[in-house]
Amino acid sequence: MKNLSLRIIIPVIEGYLLRGKVDFIINHVANLKNNKFTNNTLVFYRKNMKIPINLKSCVIVTSEKEVISKFPMSYTIIYVNEVSQAYWRFIDFYRSMFDIPVVGITGTCGKTTTKEMISHILAPEMNVVKTIMSQNGLANNIKYLLQINENTDAAVIEMGVNTTGHIFHTARFFKPTIGIITTIGTDHLEGFTNHDAYILEKESMLTAVNSKGTMILNADDHYTTKLDKNKFQGKFIYIGEADHSDFKIEKVKYYQNGMRYMVKYKNEIYFGFVPGFGKHNVYDAVFAIAAANLLGISVTTAIERLNTFTPVIRHLQLHKGINGSTIIDDTWNTNPTSIKAALEVLAELSKGKNSIAILGDIEELGDYSKQEHEKIGEMVINYKIDYLITIGDKANEIAAKARELGMSSSKIYKGVSEFYFMNLLKKIANRHTTILVKTSMRKSFRNLMLKMKGSKMG
Repeated sequence: MKNLSLRIIIPVIEGYLLRGKVDFIINHVANLKNNKFTNNTLVFYRKNMKIPINLKSCVIVTSEKEVISKFPMSYTIIYVNEVSQAYWRFIDFYRSMFDIPVVGITGTCGKTTTKEMISHILAPEMNVVKTIMSQNGLANNIKYLLQINENTDAAVIEMGVNTTGHIFHTARFFKPTIGIITTIGTDHLEGFTNHDAYILEKESMLTAVNSKGTMILNADDHYTTKLDKNKFQGKFIYIGEADHSDFKIEKVKYYQNGMRYMVKYKNEIYFGFVPGFGKHNVYDAVFAIAAANLLGISVTTAIERLNTFTPVIRHLQLHKGINGSTIIDDTWNTNPTSIKAALEVLAELSKGKNSIAILGDIEELGDYSKQEHEKIGEMVINYKIDYLITIGDKANEIAAKARELGMSSSKIYKGVSEFYFMNLLKKIANRHTTILVKTSMRKSFRNLMLKMKGSKMG
């Protein structure tokens, strides 16, 4: 956080000094959700906040004058009419101090990888603030915003959604100048009245980005093509295989440890490689290339830097496993769109081998749960997976649909414990087997993954 004088802050939050000095320097902010306290902390005080009284210095912003007696004389006290309004005035003021590009990324899948790729490309020239892994909830936003200071050159922020209004609130924090919508599929539907409401929330990205900014969209994504583009007055850039794509993806091929591809931009052809398997990784890479290009990094340089990109942990990571098998660890999160991508990778990497898909419950689908799980059963058949193992009651619908569509009952199993899994896999897995484990971070059977990866070959 940039150091700020209390003399500047008081008029911004429309407060007045009850006790203390106006030349006090602030270098940390705390509120009800972010309650870490250090010396020189500006605290927007709410009831039930437990504030230590052994700090050398602290500034309390309050609408309760009587709290002045609760704190040592070394603590500065500022009175405001309403703490929440004062807090938002401060946040808006703090963001307005920095004229930097902010890339906001939303989408059903690919947010984290795209964010990490952009940051990786920018890192040699720029000091970048970014969200940590997939920690993109609203409660984390202030932490990221206050990491921006006078040394920051750019910010790259995931904009996740669980219900209506989340994109608006994140945009209020960060005011993105570049927006990316990776894909629009099916996820977090419990927080929406229906799938159309989920799509509308993603569409709100068009109003979240600065009207003089740029939106980067997936030209091949079904729902993205149906967005109301009139909501955005800035510039559109499209990536994808469609002919109208500005960054046109061609000749995508699986290669050793990753994907080879070609991208055509402004009549120039570029050849690239991205570590990590799956066509979706190529799309994420081209999103990153397009965003970095807007920030002054040439396409050639961006492609070169992605050669050394490290794939995000538990996103289709390959390991040697039980009986010498190959494990594809995709246990960070799960939704129908990412399962389709994972099954495609399993089918491709298991050519000439047996394939096993271990699939868990998909959470937060609400009334769409049964039909979405059944669609996964159809995918298992379409990708000709040899064995199916399901985890959880909801995932049973996957197994039931696969069985209905002709998969032999002898190739379908319901996982009930780690002990059961290990005994089963010891029987059906060998060095000619590829195993996909696709579950969510909340139900990832991490101990099982460790045991599968740690098992002896042979």
